Amino acid sequence: MGVFLESWLSEFLAVALVVVAGVYTWYFHRYSYWTRKGVSQAPTVIPFGNMARMFLGLTRLEFIFYELYNRFRDQRYLGVYLFSKPGLLLIDPDIIRLVLVKEFDAFSHRNVNFDEKDPLNYHLFNLNGGRWKRLRAKMTPAFTTGKLKMMCQTMQDCGRQLVEVLEEPAKKGQILEMREVAARFTTDIIDSVGFGLESTSQRNPDAEFRRLGRKLFEFSIKKRIARLMYRFFPFVAKAIRLQRGDNEVFRYFQEVVHKTVEYRQQHSIVRNDFLHLMMQLKNNGFIDEQSKTGAQEIDNWRFETSSTTMSFALYELALNQDVQKRLHEEVDATLKENAGQLTYEAISSMKYLDKVVAETLRKHPPAAATDRRCARDFQLPDGGPLIEKGTPVFIPIYALHHDPEYYPEPQRFDPERFSEGQKAARHPYVYMPFGEGPRNCIGMRLGLLQAKIGLAYLMSKYEVRRCEETTVPLQYSTWSAVLMSTTGIQLKLAHRK
Repeated sequence: MGVFLESWLSEFLAVALVVVAGVYTWYFHRYSYWTRKGVSQAPTVIPFGNMARMFLGLTRLEFIFYELYNRFRDQRYLGVYLFSKPGLLLIDPDIIRLVLVKEFDAFSHRNVNFDEKDPLNYHLFNLNGGRWKRLRAKMTPAFTTGKLKMMCQTMQDCGRQLVEVLEEPAKKGQILEMREVAARFTTDIIDSVGFGLESTSQRNPDAEFRRLGRKLFEFSIKKRIARLMYRFFPFVAKAIRLQRGDNEVFRYFQEVVHKTVEYRQQHSIVRNDFLHLMMQLKNNGFIDEQSKTGAQEIDNWRFETSSTTMSFALYELALNQDVQKRLHEEVDATLKENAGQLTYEAISSMKYLDKVVAETLRKHPPAAATDRRCARDFQLPDGGPLIEKGTPVFIPIYALHHDPEYYPEPQRFDPERFSEGQKAARHPYVYMPFGEGPRNCIGMRLGLLQAKIGLAYLMSKYEVRRCEETTVPLQYSTWSAVLMSTTGIQLKLAHRK
């Protein structure tokens, strides 16, 4: 018996050794992919590649790119590995421009994986190729200057309500979680200009729209697992049709769209809003009869990213009172020149407000990295490697925004970085909070407008101040989909004297 066990154990160890040696050899060869192409690459850890700390929830993907960017700053690009999948991290802004704009046809796809059998996933952010191009062209008219001017009156109403709702908390000196305040404001805007509904999120934090909007961005283990699986093991995730856990939210939006469209059709109601454009697309057969794409695109205005931008701006204003004072002066002068109204033209004329928002987006970009997937084999110029079809390429937005070569003392909040002179002196592709090129954020102008209106109305009545609960410096969540603080943004408001 003892001899048998000893023999069995020896055979098992021999097989295990062969398996381990085989796995190691495979990874060793896989992790030399970029080296064989003559490209510098970051050190790897089996089986994670460069993603170990991100996969374990110790840091964000954007901060891994930030560290690698600084470590290999003298390179034009860097080979990285998402587990066993090779990817290319772009460092040189000229190469970034090449990928995002000049050779867009070769890099027109996003590196997004999703359950293709679920119609809820077929929206602009996920689509590639001809379907993306057609939908993008059809949706672009919803974000013209004329449409934004039309929506601006509704945004002004929400801005006035924001000031009213905060009257009592400011008087009592209450500590406010500014991301939630901003999210309720932007939710009301999206309800109104997107769905044509009268929303009550600012006065009722538990309103259905806000509750579901909050749920969309809440952390859960299920969402985390699904996000990681679709990013690193898409074939497995698709095979088992892994759900991200947001379907309740999306189906609610879908139902709201369906009922609103039905009501408008029955009563021949026409409103110059986003939903009316979706109805036109549906009538022309461009989206399905349940308006699923339309519902998703309204969600994809990403009111949460607008609210994080607004709350980060308030945080920086509280910590930089000189900047806040100058912004107060501009708001006062603008109101005086425009009979107390913050119209579209008035907001557009506020140059310092624009600088404050731009600097906020530099320092705290909600989408701190973006990517593309190579749509065909492409040879990088000047002796660069051949990028094979299907290879993901990454643009480290956070790293670019915090590079001291482009932004001296990058942790300092300085709106004057966005004076015309300083902007002209910088490479145009080292600032891209909304991406660049044909696949930049389609709702960029809407997001900026609503953040500026919210800030302008707040600055017209209040001072924002740090308090004992204010976290300095901010700590970013390692789990959230967009860049946001782990503890929220706790500040106080006070009536201006």
